[in-house]
Amino acid sequence: MKLSILLAAMSLASFSAFAQTGASQVDGDWIGKGSFQMGADILACSEVKMRFAGTPVLFGVRDASFACESFKQAFPMNDDFEVKANNDVYHNGMKIGAIVGTRLNVLVPGKDDVGTEFTLRREGDFLYYNEVSRAPGQAPVFGMVAIMQKDPNAGSAH
Repeated sequence: MKLSILLAAMSLASFSAFAQTGASQVDGDWIGKGSFQMGADILACSEVKMRFAGTPVLFGVRDASFACESFKQAFPMNDDFEVKANNDVYHNGMKIGAIVGTRLNVLVPGKDDVGTEFTLRREGDFLYYNEVSRAPGQAPVFGMVAIMQKDPNAGSAH
């Protein structure tokens, strides 16, 4: 009996993430912890904050900040990506990724063949973030991983 009540409560808690469509499931301010890699250095980050705008037709990265072992930095951003039919993600008219279920994966091309691939995966109340920037066949320029939850002190990002 207790197990079935626990399973029902867990199902209800994660229902809201799965009921949302497209990029809506990542909308808002997120806060958590992670790691940052640059070259051979890997730093623990005691605080990672990210803000995303998400609707069924838009995915936007608004802001990010990191407090890691040897640095603290804020990255103001206002990058928008279109979400089109079949949850395909476009940037500057080019398909760069897709949203499949609770996972958003894109590869954003950059200068000198250095692309940045990032994946966001919503699992219940958690948002798992993974980013790596590199040229094909080369070692990463940098990488970032984080596990975050909605920031209870913030509102919607769009």
